[in-house]
Amino acid sequence: MMRFQRWCLVGVVVCGLLALPARSADAQQLVGTVTTVDGVPLEAVAVEAWAADRRIATVTTSRAGQFVFPETLSGDVVRLRAEALGFQEGGVTLTPGIWVYRIELESAPIDIEGLVVSAEAVDFCEQREHDTARDLWSAARGHYYQALDEMGVATYLAEADTVVPKQDIGPLQLPDLNLSQRGSSSILRFSWTRRIEREGYAYKVKRTDAARPYDSWVYPPLESDFASHFIEDSFGENHKFILLEEDAGEFTILFCPRKDNRPYIRGTLTIAQDTTIRSAEWTFTTPEPNERAGGRAFFHPPSDDPNESYLLPAEGLTWREVPGGLFLQSYQRYEGWLVAPGDSVPLLPFRGPVGGAGR
Repeated sequence: MMRFQRWCLVGVVVCGLLALPARSADAQQLVGTVTTVDGVPLEAVAVEAWAADRRIATVTTSRAGQFVFPETLSGDVVRLRAEALGFQEGGVTLTPGIWVYRIELESAPIDIEGLVVSAEAVDFCEQREHDTARDLWSAARGHYYQALDEMGVATYLAEADTVVPKQDIGPLQLPDLNLSQRGSSSILRFSWTRRIEREGYAYKVKRTDAARPYDSWVYPPLESDFASHFIEDSFGENHKFILLEEDAGEFTILFCPRKDNRPYIRGTLTIAQDTTIRSAEWTFTTPEPNERAGGRAFFHPPSDDPNESYLLPAEGLTWREVPGGLFLQSYQRYEGWLVAPGDSVPLLPFRGPVGGAGR
């Protein structure tokens, strides 16, 4: 297979949309600016343009928060939609003759006690698998290359770790993001698959805090280069799928473990109207100590060719409880994924100086 390079950029949820006057009669490009509700421009935001039943294109915002769709698309677009970690999701129907928009985004915390860990979710998991949910998962995985365990992957990323109270997980009021790189070989990800088969979704380690050791767990990086696990055969074999919600052609399916005698995950997959995977959310259940750990990942729309589309996230967030009752929140925004065949980690091209990575 030829080397394929894909630059995945973060998406964000449209919370409100205000139409501004068109700049000129000749300007038929669909353009706009993405800001916070306080007017701060947001860069690296993926904005999706949708026709009535399919996603036409996705563009990302500049450092000034600006986005531009080409003129050839403007007549087909009926709505804009986007989402991201820490923001409410939403969308808007376009107004005929209006080509310039300002999108305001509103932050929203993550309820880590939510559906995937509540008693209601447990009750749902007692149900038999829904054929519709299994069919949706099968259709979704068909959009992606399913032999990523034969490939090496690497990415630039911006990341930050913060220690926050439980109620503050998710709004992403982060310090300056650190610019870094991440990569993994096919052998490393395959070893995670084998370890899950043997031991489940976590293994115990010793950590230290203020020179005191304490028991903790290591979890597979589902929010990062191991996100493709959500479409692997082993994931489908070890989980059953239940349809939770359908809203405007978008589906939320619950995945539940078939066996719970080892550390396991329970969570949801959000499947877009075109049956691509939009996001995943999960929690880990382990023996003591229960760190109430979990994560979320959001995915950039894939290309039209499944052989050149990989389930690799645009951004990811994980959390786990640490001594003292606070939570370690780890956020990563992936600025690009380079995928190449072989057992080694691909070498990323040189990237010159950048002026900052924060939102």
